[in-house]
Amino acid sequence: MSLEFTMGSGGLPVGSYRAEFVGAEPYEENVEKYGPGVLLRFRVMNGPEVGNETSRICSAKLTPKTSLGKLAVAIKGGAIESGERFSFDGFAGAKGSVIVEPTDNGGTRVGAFIRDANGQG
Repeated sequence: MSLEFTMGSGGLPVGSYRAEFVGAEPYEENVEKYGPGVLLRFRVMNGPEVGNETSRICSAKLTPKTSLGKLAVAIKGGAIESGERFSFDGFAGAKGSVIVEPTDNGGTRVGAFIRDANGQG
């Protein structure tokens, strides 16, 4: 039996890209070690990387200091008040700039999202 694989990339190159928010989904790999997670996905809208996706895996804890909390505020385009319930549903297609940063393992991930003022730009 032969196993054949195709080498994946480490993700998008480090930089800033025009992108849209694609959506959020549960991330359960290594859940026993790290707890529940959320995968946030973004798609590049122009340039040489057009159509490629980048993402961020976050702990499923929504607070002002967590990565999930900071990205949720950015995707929403405004504050999320203490006690307010928030869902990523309805924000797919929000447009802005995504900042891709390096990871310690040689890949890349979303470091920040800056939503356009009207979210549709």
